[in-house]
Amino acid sequence: MNVLLITTISGFLPKFLMQDVRILQEMGYTVHYASNFDTPVYECDREELEQQGIVCHSVPIAKNPLAVTAHLTALRQLNRLVEQEKIRAVHCHNPVGGVLGRMLCIGKKSAADLYVIYTAHGFHFFKHAPLINWIAFYPVERLLSHRTDQLITINHEDKGRSERFHLRKNGCASMIPGVGLDPGRFRPAPEQRMRYREELGVETGEYLFLSVGELNKNKNHETIIRAFSQIDCSRAKLFICGEGKQRKKLQRLIDRLRMRERIVLQGYCTDIERYYQCADCFLFPSIREGLGMAALEAMACGLPVIAGDNRGTREYVFDNGYRCKPRDVNAFSEAMDAVMKDPRQADFMGGRSREIAVGFFQNRTEKIMRGVYEKMRQRIDGGG
Repeated sequence: MNVLLITTISGFLPKFLMQDVRILQEMGYTVHYASNFDTPVYECDREELEQQGIVCHSVPIAKNPLAVTAHLTALRQLNRLVEQEKIRAVHCHNPVGGVLGRMLCIGKKSAADLYVIYTAHGFHFFKHAPLINWIAFYPVERLLSHRTDQLITINHEDKGRSERFHLRKNGCASMIPGVGLDPGRFRPAPEQRMRYREELGVETGEYLFLSVGELNKNKNHETIIRAFSQIDCSRAKLFICGEGKQRKKLQRLIDRLRMRERIVLQGYCTDIERYYQCADCFLFPSIREGLGMAALEAMACGLPVIAGDNRGTREYVFDNGYRCKPRDVNAFSEAMDAVMKDPRQADFMGGRSREIAVGFFQNRTEKIMRGVYEKMRQRIDGGG
């Protein structure tokens, strides 16, 4: 009764998939986890995962879709792993992990030999996506859908597109409201606010904008840095939590704009809920999002949201904030100025954020995932 979870990024499981692990373990499965432990994006303690009963396997999965040699090496290792550990089912994540996971069933006659689940955390092809994305990713996804028993999406646009794919015999498509928010961890805690602000160096009366995400081009932090520099920020700060390849570039921009005292790159933060409690408004300028858990976490803590307009944020940003064209610096600047100057409206938006976030709590995702894994067990036990 062995199940293999595959992700491209090793920290992806402890950050987003522990609920899936718990469900599988409660069903009696031994969970194996294959990922590239040499290139974590999120914090990942392999020893801690193994203490929780997860059998970890380091596989050199490359994030770059064009790294063909690396992909072939990883596929060989994964094939050996499936045979040696007698893996009965694979649940794969991330674009490259999704490709490799589904290629493992080549040569397998039925779902009873190897059952394959793929969660698409946002297809790279979407409405108004660059043509190259459609040329590079759509044919691959369409082809590999024939090797997928269950395809899970996290937004309505991707769900609609997945329903037109031809899955494996008796296959099905589902949608989950993200990986599930923990309502105990992400909630308004006004009693903690002043203490946390003092600890993080936010002065009384300062307005704090917060953004959370990897420092890469897609997360688009450059836009909000420029937007922040255009408002009256003498009594405001912008904290950006995350790490990534663009750190040096963003720091140079901050210095060039003479914003070093006002804009702070906080790095990767394990205590992110403290920052949500300190903030007055959450900024989420991503160009592309499958859903966007950071924004939902902020909403669960009662923050208004100013977000880039994309298929992910269209699932939850309505009257609780503003959606702007991702690269429109002026639109972000005007929205930031508006929430600062109208506390009543900002409070209303924060309350609406909390109400909307309830629909993305763990209990909803857990119910769907239990159904997904129960269907998996029936197919494996039933012989295909």
